Amino acid sequence: MSQPHRNAHCRKRDGQYIKDFKRLIKRLNVKKICLVLLIIFSFSKVKAQDSLKWSTKNRNLSIQLLFPDWKSKALILSFDDGRVEDRKLVALLNEYNLKGTFHLNSGRLSTPGTVNHDELKSLYGGHELSLHGYNHQGMTHLSNIDYIYEIGEDRRTLEQISGQLIRGLAYPFGSYNVDAIPTMRDLGIEYARTVADTYAFDVPKNFLVWHPSIHMFGKAGYMGNLPEDDKKEYERFDALTESFFETENLALYYVWGHSWEYTDKWDRVSRFFEKVSGKKNIFYTTHIDLVDYLNAYKRMIISVDKTQFFNPNSTTLYIKVTDYTDLNNPKSQKILIPAGSSAKIDR
Repeated sequence: MSQPHRNAHCRKRDGQYIKDFKRLIKRLNVKKICLVLLIIFSFSKVKAQDSLKWSTKNRNLSIQLLFPDWKSKALILSFDDGRVEDRKLVALLNEYNLKGTFHLNSGRLSTPGTVNHDELKSLYGGHELSLHGYNHQGMTHLSNIDYIYEIGEDRRTLEQISGQLIRGLAYPFGSYNVDAIPTMRDLGIEYARTVADTYAFDVPKNFLVWHPSIHMFGKAGYMGNLPEDDKKEYERFDALTESFFETENLALYYVWGHSWEYTDKWDRVSRFFEKVSGKKNIFYTTHIDLVDYLNAYKRMIISVDKTQFFNPNSTTLYIKVTDYTDLNNPKSQKILIPAGSSAKIDR
């Protein structure tokens, strides 16, 4: 068949199809057409729902971190400078089964008023050692080489003496330079504490600018206050401690200070330690242990519908999943995810 004849044949066939379709439309009224389309659409919708068995319309899930052993609160006690008063402070911490994080200037060890090199292992055993700058220099305006030396040499020296892997820092004088934070990461630092009190219990988003909750006893006896001002500071500290106990939210109470401040306050220190110790809902932790746990939580893998979890870490994770579909009656369940394991909640 020649090309012209083939084209004519195709046009004739297509024309017949169009005529047949028009005759079909005439036989079907509009109502029947709509009914057919509705059935097709409904069938497709049911099939889609069956395949998903879940939608945001019938589930509103929230995932919340819990501290180890299902605890909702955590306490960090953090002390700077490595003065000889640390000996008394560590003894009190041990008496009340509390953990401390101690930030030392290794360039000042074994000088008058500071602890000695050879007692670091025995004195701070069971507690965390952290950096405070080799020579306790403020870090806001340091040159790059001085910045690297203050952190790198402090870390090298303390690790060599103590045998600990040291990954934390408290900024000397609380001064820091945000532009130098990448250098700090390169030097292996995973958290860095300031002295800017928040009077709150939040975990910071930036671990390298970690603001604590409060200086121990507020500014009482530390900033040269008048007696009546000291009284207000003690009351403020006690009130924040009580607020920590009472809050129902996930809470981190971060208390910092210096052992040399307590030469005339040891009874008050002892009473505070007694008050915060032995609580079943408090996770007593060093700073680096909390950082490790928080980072492990960040690495947890979660399915899009928030019903499947995988823990790729070497530590067990504790979470709470709450369904807020019924805001008047939210339903929660606690989930333990062992290291290297998966967990799943029912749909």
